[in-house]
Amino acid sequence: MSTTLAERTAPLIGATYPPANLGLEWSEIEPRDGYDAARQVHKCEFFDSTLFSTSADRIADLLVTGEGKDVIVGRDDQGKIQAVAVVEVLPADGEVARVEISSEVHPDFRGRGIGEAILEWQKARGAQLLLEAYGPDCELPAQIATNVDGHLLQRVAVLEGAGFEKQRQFQVMYRDLEGEEPTVDEPRGGYTVVPWIAELEAQIKALHLRAFSDHWGSTADAAKWWEDAIASIEKRWSFVAISPTGEVSGYILVVRHPARWLHTGMSEAYAELLGVDPNTRGSGLARALITKATKASYDSGMQRMGLDVDTDNPHGAHSFYERLGFKAVGNYFVYSLDF
Repeated sequence: MSTTLAERTAPLIGATYPPANLGLEWSEIEPRDGYDAARQVHKCEFFDSTLFSTSADRIADLLVTGEGKDVIVGRDDQGKIQAVAVVEVLPADGEVARVEISSEVHPDFRGRGIGEAILEWQKARGAQLLLEAYGPDCELPAQIATNVDGHLLQRVAVLEGAGFEKQRQFQVMYRDLEGEEPTVDEPRGGYTVVPWIAELEAQIKALHLRAFSDHWGSTADAAKWWEDAIASIEKRWSFVAISPTGEVSGYILVVRHPARWLHTGMSEAYAELLGVDPNTRGSGLARALITKATKASYDSGMQRMGLDVDTDNPHGAHSFYERLGFKAVGNYFVYSLDF
C-alpha cells in the first residue's frame, strides 16, 4: 500500500542550520553575496581538483532564492563566506518528486563536522520543499540526489554515513587536440551532418527526449540536461544530422565553459549531449557527429575535447569513445536518498 509524502518525510522534518559552535554563522544568501560566494566555490573546486567548474551564470542563479530553492552561506568571524549549501526542487515530471543538493566548504573549515551538519540540514529542508511543491498527499516516489567526484572519498563517506546510496557512475573522458588533425567520418544511407540550426531547436529537443528515453534517469533528468546544455551552446562546434527526407535524425550539442578553462588553464570544448534517433542507429550518425564536432573544436584551436558517459550505457558508449581517442580522466557518482 502506497504512503503519502507527508508520511514518508515525517522523520526528516525539522530543518535547522548547522550549529554555530562548528565555527560558522549561517544565513540565507543575498544578491550582495555573489562575488564572495563565487570566490568560495571556485577556491573549493580548485583545491579538490573537481571534474567540473561552476559557471558565473549558475552562481547568479543561486542568488535568487524562493519557491522550490534554498541557498544558505556560512560566514566566519570576519563575515567572509566559507561555505555554501544548496537545496533545489527539480521540475515535476509525474515520475518522481526530486530535490538536488550541493555544498562546498572551504578547506580551512573541514574536519569539524560542518559537512555532516550541512547534509542533515539539506535532508530536512529538502523534505520541506518537496512537501510545499507536491503537497502532503502526493504518492510519487521521492528522492534527494547529488553528484560527487569519485576521488573525493571523504565526501562519499559523509553521504553514505547519512544513508545515501550510489545509483550510477559516469566517466569523464578527454581527447587531446594538440596532436594530429582529427579526421571526419561521413554518415551512411544518405544522411548529412550540417552546422547547428537554431530554427530546428524544438525538433532537436524532441529528438533528445526520445533518444534518452532508454537511458538511466527520468524525463525530468533529460529535460534538465537539455536546458543546462543549450544555455552554454557553442554553435561553431555543434551539429545536426539530417535524414534524406529532411528530418532531424541526430545532434551533438557542444559547449564552452569559461570557468573550466580558468580552473585547468586549458582551453576545451565539451560535448554535453549526443543523441541519435533510435530508428537510424547503424547509419554511423553518432560517429559522424562526434568526429565533426572534434574537427571543428580542433580548427578553433581548442587544446582538448571532453565528454562524460554513463558506464552502464546500454549502447556501449564507453568503448565507442575509446575507439575515437578519448581517455578516461576520472569518474563521478550519483547518490540519492530515496523515500
